[in-house]
Amino acid sequence: MEGEPTRVMMGVNESTIKGYPHASISKIVRSNTSGFKLLFLHVQAPDEDGFDDMDSVYASPDDFKSLKQRDKARGIHLLECFVKRCHEIGVQCEAWIKKGDPKEVICHEVKRVRPDLLVVGSRGLGPFQRILSSFLDSAFS
Repeated sequence: MEGEPTRVMMGVNESTIKGYPHASISKIVRSNTSGFKLLFLHVQAPDEDGFDDMDSVYASPDDFKSLKQRDKARGIHLLECFVKRCHEIGVQCEAWIKKGDPKEVICHEVKRVRPDLLVVGSRGLGPFQRILSSFLDSAFS
């Protein structure tokens, strides 16, 4: 539809924040701030064995609660950086956190939200990009 902003969903994680969001948002939007709505999705994936901190000592149930709170705080801080930058330059945005396997969550959210464009990094996981690309081709053709 003419007049509607281009909705760009971006999968973001902690590594995304290094050097970003300033450069990435500016490259996408340029000077057309009203032409875009950026959608930031952060997926918190559980560690395979459930423990991110191998040097920590856990002596009570409260120790595990602090881990969950810390992970949530990291995700919120990450999204806060992106939302703040969007507001600074006048770009519409939304941001949210989901838990689970990133491949499954991203695919589910793309089906649910139906963005015009999806931006994800590979973190060196080349096959993931091919799987996601293949899924998106079949899901929206």
